[in-house]
Amino acid sequence: MKGGNCFMNSKLIKILGIAATAIGMGATLVTDWVNDKKMDEKIEQKVVEALTKINERES
Repeated sequence: MKGGNCFMNSKLIKILGIAATAIGMGATLVTDWVNDKKMDEKIEQKVVEALTKINERES
């Protein structure tokens, strides 16, 4: 009986480890995506600022 319990604990630990790894990978991918979106927003803001300055000079 005791050996079966140890097997169940070992299996549960492996499953939890795999789940934690998958969750960590997912969190990393989401973080990368969010950072890319933030960078895109900053780039767009800088482009708009530069175009506004150019248009003000031409006016």
